[in-house]
Amino acid sequence: MAIKFDKILIVQYNLLGDVICSTGIVRAVREQFPSSKIAFLVSPETKDLVNIPFVDELVIYDKGMPILPVIKQIWRYDVALLLDFKYRSAFLPFLAMIPIRAGLRHKRGLFMTHGIELPDYNYKYYITEYMAKILEDAIGLKLTADVTRLTVADATEADISAVNNLLSPIAGDKKFVAVAPFASNPVKNWSAERYYEFMTKLSDEYNFVIIGGKDDADKPFKIPENALDLRGKASMTESAEILRRASYLVCGCSAPLHLAVAVRTPILALYGSTSKTKWVPKKGAVCIQHNFSCSPCDRWYGRDCGNKAPCMKAITVDEVVEGFYELVKLYPNGVIEE
Repeated sequence: MAIKFDKILIVQYNLLGDVICSTGIVRAVREQFPSSKIAFLVSPETKDLVNIPFVDELVIYDKGMPILPVIKQIWRYDVALLLDFKYRSAFLPFLAMIPIRAGLRHKRGLFMTHGIELPDYNYKYYITEYMAKILEDAIGLKLTADVTRLTVADATEADISAVNNLLSPIAGDKKFVAVAPFASNPVKNWSAERYYEFMTKLSDEYNFVIIGGKDDADKPFKIPENALDLRGKASMTESAEILRRASYLVCGCSAPLHLAVAVRTPILALYGSTSKTKWVPKKGAVCIQHNFSCSPCDRWYGRDCGNKAPCMKAITVDEVVEGFYELVKLYPNGVIEE
């Protein structure tokens, strides 16, 4: 028997990259429930980026904000699809008396009606397929649309104007490559010195644009002559527009990778202990990774290597250059075709 819901709440209260990946689920839910009302609960930091056509209402919540307005906004929805593992993501739908609350239990089972424990397929699927499999196992909801197609908000006129100004120093015929050197977890970062050497080797062919958040702006990072440093200077929606214009992105396991997937820009991913199967898209990317016996490892602290990340240090400049040209050969136009 087909599952029917009139009002669907989708919750993703995790990091930016996770929120972007969740748009694949939102899109698929919309296609499967075209007449249903869909609300998307996210943090204030990500709201502009996920103001997308598949969502009827954005619900914004953060620690320290009053709970009552949020409870009223989501009151008695038919179902809450919990795509993260945060305690509050289950607690708010519980307070709102939503009758079906489905997702990973992860120490919050008291507030869930349909929860599963961490499955044995944690590293066997791409992240959006993993989310979809959890929903299927939890409540029998089998999403039939492509959950791997990510989406972010279209650039506004203000975004386009701002990006025109930001990129004006490198305006010209030479293509540019975006570089996002910093992840939220520093153990996932490749060497700044090696990034510099890589960009210098390609200076005759490409310009480079370094992107990152405000927290990244003061981190030590040598900028070559053929590069523009925009760390901390672009909003999230402006960063999406920069990536859309870039021919390629070079990065580690970080939010810009998922942003590039959404705007169809090919990616060279430099991965250490992160699961390539789970966190690299099936299409549009080349991944350089050295498999160590302790990988995959998602721990922020207490890693077997003492957070020294030999897996990232093993990646050489020469193999990144080789991987980049492999990416160019696969996507010569700098676009991931539909």
